[in-house]
Amino acid sequence: MSGFSFNLLKITDPRFRLGKIIFSRNKHEKILDTPNCFVYTIRGSVPHLTPDNLQTIPADAFGITLEHFLEVQPPSSTYFMGGIHKFLNLEEYPLFFDVRDSEKLQNISFGTDKYVPVVTSHGCRKVTLEEYIRYMNIYNPDIFASMTDLITVKNPGLKRVKKSVDRTLNWLDETLEHTKEGIQVFGVVTGYDKHEERERSAKETANRNVAGFVLNGFDLDMTSKERLDLMKISLKYLPRNKPRGIDIFNTSYPSDMTSLGHALTFLLIEDGIQHRREKFINLWDDKYRTDFKPILDECKCYTCQNHKRAYIHHLLKTHEMLATVLLMSHNLFHYLQFFKTIRKSINLNTFTNTAIQFINMYGSDDNDASNT
Repeated sequence: MSGFSFNLLKITDPRFRLGKIIFSRNKHEKILDTPNCFVYTIRGSVPHLTPDNLQTIPADAFGITLEHFLEVQPPSSTYFMGGIHKFLNLEEYPLFFDVRDSEKLQNISFGTDKYVPVVTSHGCRKVTLEEYIRYMNIYNPDIFASMTDLITVKNPGLKRVKKSVDRTLNWLDETLEHTKEGIQVFGVVTGYDKHEERERSAKETANRNVAGFVLNGFDLDMTSKERLDLMKISLKYLPRNKPRGIDIFNTSYPSDMTSLGHALTFLLIEDGIQHRREKFINLWDDKYRTDFKPILDECKCYTCQNHKRAYIHHLLKTHEMLATVLLMSHNLFHYLQFFKTIRKSINLNTFTNTAIQFINMYGSDDNDASNT
């Protein structure tokens, strides 16, 4: 049997919350401090890293996408009856499942009331609600997001957005009825860019017996401020005592930056920000050929403790696989440290001011590889 609870510890502002998600599975308890992050995976593996590499990184939970397993249907992994934790050798971690990879959404054909389309290595596939629930009951993850009618086209009409909200709510009702006990369902709050539909979606989803909420819309083609305004509309109508999108994130940002040869260097929020610093450095740049400093002097990750910028630059130039292993080890470690400093700041009631300073200094770059 599995258990799940959320303790809201502190609110310094409607946007800034400190809490704990408590998972219990097979008589073992795992506490996930929030705000936090589900580490992005592809087929259940963190890009560029092996399980041994992960031992040096303080990851707390992982996000898994069904889309990555659907080269055939049913997925071969559903024949393994030990559950997805054992199949992926991630038995110590909470796992969150979704149908589609929200970080790599592609504009494909519309779904219907019966199925959603997904993109696999063998082309497009159709996933029905019945199939999705059956796979989740076999995999037995800690949490999964209810199936959602995602809109991937630009500027949809109000009629299309209403249909998306209706389908998503109907699928949620079916999911709650047929999911086996012990697996937690998060309802998805949608509505695209229509204010009234975001409000309706949030209110209706909050009326269901869900364990938490997924905020859909970070993938919208608009500025960060416009996305944030839409998120506020959805958050206004969600109960405070359940986790939602501002409590735990799912993003491929560290792995995307690694693939570009970029090392994260943004300043962690720590008792206010005194100086501006680059968000990242491009280690492909020849100026790092003779730079014998670590990526960050103060960083405690394996890469910064053992290697220099010049070495990683050399590995990139010679197309050695070790380059992305070392970069990802740093980028994921640094990104997860960001959430630790947020939690510390909220606990000390200093987060609001330092967050505003952080936003003002670094601004918003919509060309970044971040979907958070």
